[in-house]
Amino acid sequence: MGGSGIVKVFRFDPEKDKSSRFDTFKDIPYEGRRVTDVLNYIYQNLDSTIAFRYSCRAGLCGVCILKVNGKPCMSCHRVAEKEMVIEPPVQYAVIKDLVVDFQKKVKAKKTEKE
Repeated sequence: MGGSGIVKVFRFDPEKDKSSRFDTFKDIPYEGRRVTDVLNYIYQNLDSTIAFRYSCRAGLCGVCILKVNGKPCMSCHRVAEKEMVIEPPVQYAVIKDLVVDFQKKVKAKKTEKE
């Protein structure tokens, strides 16, 4: 395995932050990894405050659903890319960072294309 990439991670804690932001992490190993592995690397080596979920790592539970480079996916199945923007799924309220409340659906914001 080799190669390193750039990962932008959505950050927001409604109890502390007025608005969301993206933190950028550079030199992140990504080759041969899944998105969940990359998030674990960031958590274990760079920023232990980042909040995200994963469980079965087999694509069965659905708890790891995220948006990567604008497309919804299960982070345990999605192959990591050299450059990634990782966000929570838009249809749920954010609890913290990439963790959402699956019981609270929110209306998606309209984009310029709509």
